[in-house]
Amino acid sequence: MKPKLLAALLAALACPAAFAATCTTPDTRATVFIGGVDTQIPNVDADGAGPGNCTLNDLLHAELPNTNWGSHTEFVSHASAIVNAVPASALAADKKAALIAAISKSTVGNEITVKLIAFNDFHGNLRPVGSYFGVNPSGGVANMAALVNELKAQNPNNAVVSAGDLTGASPLVSALFHDEGSIETMNRLGLEFNAVGNHEFDNGAAELLRKQNGGCNADSLAAHDGKTCRGADVGTPVPFEGAKFKYLAANVVDTNTGKTLFPAYKIKSFHGIPVAFIGMTLKDTPSIVTPTGVAGLEFRDEADTVNALIPQLRNQGVRAVVVLIHQGGFTTGGKDDCNGLSDAIVPILDRLDPEVDVIVSGHTHWSYNCIRPDAKRPDGRRLTSAGRYSSMITDINLSIDTKTRDVVSTTATNIVVDPSKLTKVAVIDSIVQKYAAIAAPIAGRIVGYITADITKAQDDAGESQAGDVVGDAFLEATADATNGGAVVGFTNAGGLRGTDPVFEFSASGPNNGGAGDGKVSYNEAFTFMPFGNNLVVMDLTGAQFKQALEQQFPPSSAAPASCTAWNKQTAIRIMQPSASLSYRWSSSRTDCDKIDAASIKINGVVVDPAKTYRITVNSFLSTGGDNFTVFNLGTNRLGGAQDIDALVAYFSKHATAGSPLSPPALNRITKY
Repeated sequence: MKPKLLAALLAALACPAAFAATCTTPDTRATVFIGGVDTQIPNVDADGAGPGNCTLNDLLHAELPNTNWGSHTEFVSHASAIVNAVPASALAADKKAALIAAISKSTVGNEITVKLIAFNDFHGNLRPVGSYFGVNPSGGVANMAALVNELKAQNPNNAVVSAGDLTGASPLVSALFHDEGSIETMNRLGLEFNAVGNHEFDNGAAELLRKQNGGCNADSLAAHDGKTCRGADVGTPVPFEGAKFKYLAANVVDTNTGKTLFPAYKIKSFHGIPVAFIGMTLKDTPSIVTPTGVAGLEFRDEADTVNALIPQLRNQGVRAVVVLIHQGGFTTGGKDDCNGLSDAIVPILDRLDPEVDVIVSGHTHWSYNCIRPDAKRPDGRRLTSAGRYSSMITDINLSIDTKTRDVVSTTATNIVVDPSKLTKVAVIDSIVQKYAAIAAPIAGRIVGYITADITKAQDDAGESQAGDVVGDAFLEATADATNGGAVVGFTNAGGLRGTDPVFEFSASGPNNGGAGDGKVSYNEAFTFMPFGNNLVVMDLTGAQFKQALEQQFPPSSAAPASCTAWNKQTAIRIMQPSASLSYRWSSSRTDCDKIDAASIKINGVVVDPAKTYRITVNSFLSTGGDNFTVFNLGTNRLGGAQDIDALVAYFSKHATAGSPLSPPALNRITKY
């Protein structure tokens, strides 16, 4: 029974035997504890109805940390009523007076504890994925939901939040159905607020609004392809129900209306104490999403956006502020520290208004958790990130002063989602399994054979085995004159998804998915390359080609304007090349000249700056994605197959049962 209801019932105990308040597991301690302090007052049966019923400890709700009371006054009023309602035969008047005095002197209600259950970069990973911090397999949305339920049970004052990229770049079981299964399962997991991430915009604002509001995907509906509104088959409403949680987009503005695409923030109150959740994506989203995905939208500075909202929140009596931001960093330590924190999140943190108490971050797929001091908050703010792909959840606890309504302290732990220690939430698991069954004829098709694991892990030069395979596949798909006459193929490393080994030899491994030893399924290939980009062949001069390669490296702060005018790169991003290309680079060389021009060779011949070369990239790179703006200058463009189709075709020719594919040697890019 709820505390206030029990108090009302006990206050009406003119006839104690009329009813009894029953507790499933009564607190049988001998004395009453208030805020962890032993009062030495007997812990009597609170209504005098006999053993097995609620004791004073059960009904006072005087535990610390406090999760029941929005103020000390509220607690004192409740507890005094409980004590006064105890029959005199059970507790003498002097004991009652002493107990009420202890209640009044206690700190119960001075602070309230709120639990945040946070994650990021789910990317539609409905099913368990590979190893994470020694747990193999890890994750899966039905297991996530089980852990969420465990955490919720620890504190009724809770909020489940996400820092973006909930969907997009998803495995086949989600992506095939426009990620509707991810939204439906997150509804049942209890997600409340999701900050938009860059991948939320993969298919444009209209599709993202559909995910919030519901309804069938118009293109799939028109095509009758069975890839939308499958609720009747999986046990969810028809048409697609849309997100029951709220997308937040404080820094994403519709240029036609001047308003944010989604609300900038939402406020949730806990026993009258408001907590604000501001959600946003990185301001550089347009540089890592295709132009059609962000058309008509403006992405504003993250810190400026947050700081401008603080006065609004103060005017509403909000002092506890949580920022959900799809931007992050990298660390050199473990999952529960911020040692060596670097990258784009750092300057944002340093500029945030002091009112911001917690930052739940994402985007980098990294795990970290700490109190990080800065000039504006010398006492520090809580900063967290929970890795990626359903493998981790952050358990955050806020202690909030009920008078000032401000956060006074926090604790947090990053918890790996370990399927071996959890019981899947059945209703969610059922949805996942039914989507998987629909996708099975496509997902289970064997597309290739390998001799050993093939990974996307990059060596010191930036090259990877899986990246080499893709570069070769892109070139082979476009080398013929009728398909473009390309001489080099490239992909961006960020377009290669999944967890290593992305092509897994052992049938017992989670990525192989039981396809069989040495067999690659379509599902495994799609999980690795989920974006559906088309190949584009273009002309670049040798000089432009050199510049495109230089755009893999960010200029230093001392770089001259002649360099920064065309190189806007913000991080080292090594493109993955076909075997026809080789070159050498060094970090010690000058800005915009990291690569030895004499080492750039196509089919063993040094690239001539004045000659023209046919180059193949995916449609993301072809429009300047990842700040590779030189590709915007390419001429004589010819569109080609989808990237996944090119990869599957390459496997069918070079990864056969009789002649399986071996991991390529990493010898195309050299760092010196």
